[in-house]
Amino acid sequence: MDESYPGSYRLRKSREYKLVREMGCKYHTPHFVLLVYENTQNNSRLGVTVSRKVGNAVQRNRIKRIIREFFRKNKHLYPATNDYSVIAKRSSVLLSSAKIYFELSSVFLKTAR
Repeated sequence: MDESYPGSYRLRKSREYKLVREMGCKYHTPHFVLLVYENTQNNSRLGVTVSRKVGNAVQRNRIKRIIREFFRKNKHLYPATNDYSVIAKRSSVLLSSAKIYFELSSVFLKTAR
């Protein structure tokens, strides 16, 4: 299983985020919002947004690392032709990594249907 996370698997430009936000489907969980948009690439891409309202820099970076790690390790949960944007809500700071994994896996399984 490929464990890499190259730049081609990331949303990088603001216009890419904007396209996913305006045209994609929105799924809510208690601590995250997942936006999904079918892309024209041959792989899925992920973008993570964690506002300054969520906590200090250490907490925000921890959440981003956990989300990227989940995406990298669970490629089998989602179709290979979608763009995903995960937006963390304020309460996500309080979660352990296991709870973040559980919540993201449930919402990603919901999008796969």
